[in-house]
Amino acid sequence: MFGPEADYERTGDVRDVVFPCGQTIGQDGDTISLYYGAADSCMAMATGSIRALLTWLDTHSGAEDEGAAEQKPGGN
Repeated sequence: MFGPEADYERTGDVRDVVFPCGQTIGQDGDTISLYYGAADSCMAMATGSIRALLTWLDTHSGAEDEGAAEQKPGGN
């Protein structure tokens, strides 16, 4: 969901690292601006949709797999 991809995130004092520093929510209530450090050498900002992030989390959470693993044979 959030990891180093761009050259400035992958090359610097600490390679291949990004770390969130803060966020703001837009007036529309859906736009998130995430301020983050990249490779311990610069600051950056990423923007996205809160609704899209929540949908992604629902899709990739694995909750369905965990529930199936907890079921016992015989339906008990």
